[in-house]
Amino acid sequence: MKKFVFLLAGMLLLVFSASSFALSVGYVDIEKVFSQYKGTTEAKDKLQKEVEKEQKNVEKEKDAILKAKADLDKKKSILDKAKVDEQEKALQDKAEKLQAKALEIQQKLMSQEKDLTANIVEEIRAIVQKIAKEKNFDYVFEKNTVLFGGEDITYLVIKKMQE
Repeated sequence: MKKFVFLLAGMLLLVFSASSFALSVGYVDIEKVFSQYKGTTEAKDKLQKEVEKEQKNVEKEKDAILKAKADLDKKKSILDKAKVDEQEKALQDKAEKLQAKALEIQQKLMSQEKDLTANIVEEIRAIVQKIAKEKNFDYVFEKNTVLFGGEDITYLVIKKMQE
């Protein structure tokens, strides 16, 4: 009988203590926060201007090479073969250097975009952490990982980021 009473008391204690250990869970739609954050549009605009500037520079160089090639084609008949070959080789080298430069610029811009995105994501994480502490959440997940339950705090994160 004593064992039964202890077992019953233990089970009741476990049931009541388990409910006091209930976890508080929130979730955030990071994509929505990212797209609605004004810093994102500012960063995209800045990057777009940089892309356009670099494209103009590359286009200028490309046009200069094409113009030189057209001029050489016009003069082919009056120049000796060695001179034509030499100039064609020089133009080919310029075109290859331009292509390498364009690839380097593209990689640099992709790196800049990655850095800007990472900085914004870090801002979002810091704000999510702050809100989680304020609201006493045990866990906050990305919306895509939550199948059921939890409290959506996306609007709180957006509001904080706009301040």
